[in-house]
This record gives sequence, structure tokens and C-alpha cells, in this order.
Amino acid sequence: MGQEPNIELDHSDAPRAVGKPGAPRRWKPTRPGEISGPDEMRWGGAFGRPGPDTGWAIKLIRSSEWDRTSRSSESEAVLATFVAARASLFGRAPTTHDVEVGLLLLGFRPEEVPPAVAKRLIEERHRWLDKSAHEHNKGAAFVGSIDPALMAASPDRVRTRLAAS
Repeated sequence: MGQEPNIELDHSDAPRAVGKPGAPRRWKPTRPGEISGPDEMRWGGAFGRPGPDTGWAIKLIRSSEWDRTSRSSESEAVLATFVAARASLFGRAPTTHDVEVGLLLLGFRPEEVPPAVAKRLIEERHRWLDKSAHEHNKGAAFVGSIDPALMAASPDRVRTRLAAS
């Protein structure tokens, strides 16, 4: 469309090219306590040991075979807490080895340890299940009572240590 004859246009009224925004500036953390890399993540002590969600642990527990005749939902909760704690020691997701160690320590594998040890583990399991009824995080007392070296041991090593005790 042409210019109207009765309107005077100035040079400043002419269309101009619109500039594109420049490249964004590089972001840097400026807030106190901001974690900018994996090496700054604090572990242990009051910070705990962060680990993945326990949903996978529950799936592994439900797919494994163990005696579910009494107090199975409480046993699952305590076992899930243990499995998540053991997996977080290694900084990974739960595995079947974590479930196996938990089942051994809670006395759900009595055929794999001497009868006297199996009896003691079963008695302790009932005590831990009674205590877990009053815990916000079911099984926290059980996990806290396990020696970290035993918690980190392989299932075969746990069997050996239980047989020796």
C-alpha cells in the first residue's frame, strides 16, 4: 500500500530491523548452600545418606519368597526401610542382594543359619516388629541397631557371620 498523500513521514518513522536478544549469560549459584556439583553433596552424620525412592525396594520384597504368614505388612515396612538404607550406603538403587540380607537378619531364612541363631533372629524380629508399631519411620530402630559393616556385607558374608555368632 502506498503512502497517503496528506501524511508526512519522517525518517525516524521508517520501519527498522528488530535486534535479536543476545546469548544468555552463564548461570552461577549465588545463594548460600547452593550445591553446584556432586563433590559438594554432603553425606553421613546429620545429613544422612540420600538414596532412591523405596518403591523399587517394595517391588523386590513383594517378588521375593519368604514366610508371610504373620504380620506381613509390618515385616514389609521394616524390610523396605532396611533395604533402602543398605542401598543408600552404596549410593545406588535397591537390589535383590539387599532384600536377601534383610531377610537373613530378620530371621526369614532360618534354614540357612544354625537353629539356635535362627531362633534368636526370630525372637528379635518379633521385638523389632512390636517396636516398629510406634515408629514414624517403620524399622528405623532395627536399621540403627545393625552394625554398618554387617549391613554392607554380601549375603554370603552375612550367612557366615550369623553362623559364627
